[in-house]
Amino acid sequence: DPWFVSYKEFNKEQEQLHIYLNFKRGAKFTCPHCGAAHNPVHDIVDKDRTWRHLNFFQYETIIHARLPRIICNSCHKIRSVHVPWARPSAGLTWHFESYVMSLMKEMPVAAVAREVGEHDTRLWRVFKYYVKQAMQEMDLSQLKRVALDETSSKRGHRYVTLFVDMDTKKVVLAVEGKGSDVLDIFKQFLDEKNIPVSQIKEFCSDMSHNSRAMEYSRYIC
Repeated sequence: DPWFVSYKEFNKEQEQLHIYLNFKRGAKFTCPHCGAAHNPVHDIVDKDRTWRHLNFFQYETIIHARLPRIICNSCHKIRSVHVPWARPSAGLTWHFESYVMSLMKEMPVAAVAREVGEHDTRLWRVFKYYVKQAMQEMDLSQLKRVALDETSSKRGHRYVTLFVDMDTKKVVLAVEGKGSDVLDIFKQFLDEKNIPVSQIKEFCSDMSHNSRAMEYSRYIC
């Protein structure tokens, strides 16, 4: 409420199900900026905004809706309403994003894109959004022992360096490149999380390459 399904259309040739949503006349919405409730509709910013939803059996499902704007009674600004089935500015519903994220835990993004019939660039945006959100919410208050290792990400000596919490066995940070530069990035990451370097009591790195081992050792000391 106040949203309801107003119309449904099945296109067998295009293998698509279209679901049209609308809101009740006189409906009032919460301000997405300040949270004030019971704001009247000012106008319609988009008469046919669409979102990709979970498939109905094998058929692609598209949700359509008029997207209203409100005049907030509290902050007195005109704001676009946030719909309850998708995050702002996303062309995919919460359920569809959850589904593709679960697939990306097990499959490469390109393979997931082929599976669901979406461009991989669009799915990378979803992936990066939730990874960034998870990184912001990560609790490092108990981080004391860190292991570092580098691995080749692609042919041509392109590397990724991983920082792992040795107690939880979880990756804390992944950085492109190798050498002492990545330690500068890791230190900056700790600073952003308000974690003092002195909290790290043990630091383990691969010592197979003496030159890089010396770089790490000098930096840590």
